Amino acid sequence: MDRNHVCMNLLCITPAFILTPLVLTIVPITAMAQPSSGDDAALQKKAIEAQAHVKANKDDRDQLMIAVKTNEVPLAKQVLLRNGFTAEDLENAKITLRTGGGKGGEDEIEISVTCCNPKEITIQRTLEYFTK
Repeated sequence: MDRNHVCMNLLCITPAFILTPLVLTIVPITAMAQPSSGDDAALQKKAIEAQAHVKANKDDRDQLMIAVKTNEVPLAKQVLLRNGFTAEDLENAKITLRTGGGKGGEDEIEISVTCCNPKEITIQRTLEYFTK
């Protein structure tokens, strides 16, 4: 046996011994990091409740309308925090503010959540022409 042949055999065998414990260690950690359907349902419930609270509170509704119109995510976060979301809910969440989509009538706010990785909270005004 020449020297290269021995090295080739060792290189072929060694990675299997090294990688097997790493794979076994990484799989459970990854599985623990996956969000449960309960997380998704809880966030959806908070979005529905926050939308109802905002609709019932003229000051918060007006502030959220302004936040969407001026694309002020920090203001939108403040309103969400006052209406059922927690700081943990908003941590690392992408906040998307959208305007338009309506054909007249009452100016409405819709709040929806897409969970997780990345978690996204969408706030949309549904009236095409804005007065505030």
